[in-house]
Amino acid sequence: MTLAAPATKERALAACFSAYQYLTVGAHRLAYRTAGDASGKPVMLIHAFASQSGSWEAVAKALADEGFRIVAPDLRGHGRSARTSTYALSEFEQDLVALLDALDLHDVSLVGHSLGGHLALRLAAYQPGRIRKLVLEAAPVPPRDAAEAAGIAASRPGPAWRHSLKLLGMGRLVRLLLLRQFDPRAALTVPRELRTPMPAWWNRLATLSSPCLLLASQNDGAVTQRLSLLSSHLPHATAHHVGSGHRLHGEHTEAFLAAVLPFLSA
Repeated sequence: MTLAAPATKERALAACFSAYQYLTVGAHRLAYRTAGDASGKPVMLIHAFASQSGSWEAVAKALADEGFRIVAPDLRGHGRSARTSTYALSEFEQDLVALLDALDLHDVSLVGHSLGGHLALRLAAYQPGRIRKLVLEAAPVPPRDAAEAAGIAASRPGPAWRHSLKLLGMGRLVRLLLLRQFDPRAALTVPRELRTPMPAWWNRLATLSSPCLLLASQNDGAVTQRLSLLSSHLPHATAHHVGSGHRLHGEHTEAFLAAVLPFLSA
């Protein structure tokens, strides 16, 4: 069986990223790629659950063309990063802090999709002086208390992992599993933790000084429904609806970049 060569456009996008580089964090290895001018303003692109850094290729190229320095990690258990025995949200966050420390990145902007958006907001909440700007794309909004958690669960019955994997599309998920680029054990913990009340996290939001751009579509379920709630708790947030679906930067790339590039460049 002969595999067809990638199209010219796909090769150009892939060429935007460096070869994979690796950082040892504790007992596991974190993979990441870079792009753009090493002296430019740093931007970290944080991918979604059951995705990888390659999902940002078009966005990375556009940002690199504007002079930004791009860092795009594969989260633990995703892409080329090592599989681990546990997948707590705090551990994903610690990995990203370790990468920022290793690269000596400060005054950095974070662009996060879905789980990546939540992690970006966690980083900003716990290391506020380090984060310049935030772009949160279709970020899940955890409940504030038990009553709110029960209301969310009632509006979306069934296991949390089933809804999360539905968003991915079975074709893309099967490809990731076959290539061993996603550890399915993460699906047992990550969605459940995102549906657990996080009162301390909510309390920290009011202290954030970083400008924040919130992006969601008009039909992304709880993400769309809770966008205004999240925006109301962030002192310097602007919320916009873009297109439809969950993967805005991939399915509505031009509209996504039209909102993000001026925000990051200002």
